[in-house]
Amino acid sequence: MGHSSVLIVPPADTTDRAQASTPVRLIRGVSAALPLDPANASPWEVWHAVALARMYAVNASHEQAPVFIGQSCLRLLGIQGWSHNPPITIYRPKRRCTSALPACSVGSTTVPPTSVSCSPFPPLSEERVTTNGLVTEHPYDALVRCALHEDPLEAFVLGCMALNAWSHFSMFRQEECRRRAEEIRADLLRRLERAGRVRGHRRARSILKTIDPGCANPAEAALLWIVLSICPFKVATQVHIGVRGHHYYVDILIEDLHIIIEFDGIAKLGETLSEFEQAKRDWVLRDQYLRDAGWRVIRVSWPDYSDWEELRIRLSRVLGPMLPAPDCRFLWKLPTKRCDGPLRRFYTRSSRIGNKHADR
Repeated sequence: MGHSSVLIVPPADTTDRAQASTPVRLIRGVSAALPLDPANASPWEVWHAVALARMYAVNASHEQAPVFIGQSCLRLLGIQGWSHNPPITIYRPKRRCTSALPACSVGSTTVPPTSVSCSPFPPLSEERVTTNGLVTEHPYDALVRCALHEDPLEAFVLGCMALNAWSHFSMFRQEECRRRAEEIRADLLRRLERAGRVRGHRRARSILKTIDPGCANPAEAALLWIVLSICPFKVATQVHIGVRGHHYYVDILIEDLHIIIEFDGIAKLGETLSEFEQAKRDWVLRDQYLRDAGWRVIRVSWPDYSDWEELRIRLSRVLGPMLPAPDCRFLWKLPTKRCDGPLRRFYTRSSRIGNKHADR
């Protein structure tokens, strides 16, 4: 690319916010008009907008349009993995390189640097999809690629979020949605087999056989990933339980142990102080009703993800020292900094220090 300046305008997620835009320099010679107001946007909205804009910047920096693959393909389709600031991966025949993308600031929020790399692995098929002007491999091929090459945590979360989106999952139409998810899973496994017995095949198969469309967000998917990696019993998501005239859908249920495991996220707390207080009261009553009905309720929140091994040990003590089910024995691997490091996601203030990761 030459030294002339290019301004790109990534598509907005919603039309009602299209009036506001913020110019941000992404790479040398390429800036983007982000579809948000920095004074009102949350940090994670800024990270999300920059992650998308960077892909358009990478596309604009190539004379021949690259093919966006793996996690980048899924991100363009609105499928969020564990990382909020993932590396960008493209495929270009006969070209193998990695380059840095600098940090950029929007208002008071700074998005950390990341990288763009050309993968040596070509798409599994000739199928291509164009999303808002960018060319990608087939989304199913992209998910299989992630299962083969990404951290197990990242691949599992992406798989759950993809099944949730592609099956149009609804807790009120679960039979229909789960049937559609199984059809998609069968297609994914066929594509994996066509890839051959390549490195990572065994773990990829384990991931694709156990991802679940019932996870509503990446945090619930990460929790399910840990539970499956240590539990030999049947694990179900979004299960309806009726107690004292109340109807609850629990995140994770292990019926053989009469255990319920739930993730307490920010979205469940409400947006105001009164909503927060009401949510706490509702939780106390909900837990009491479930315990009175014979269920043991285990709660996990964001700070627990600051130490994966400690969380896994805590859950193992609850579930008992048992081997996981055969399909789940290859799920666990301590997340690396590439997936879970401080450049990749948000941390609570107390969790930035001492967070353990695998070197690779």
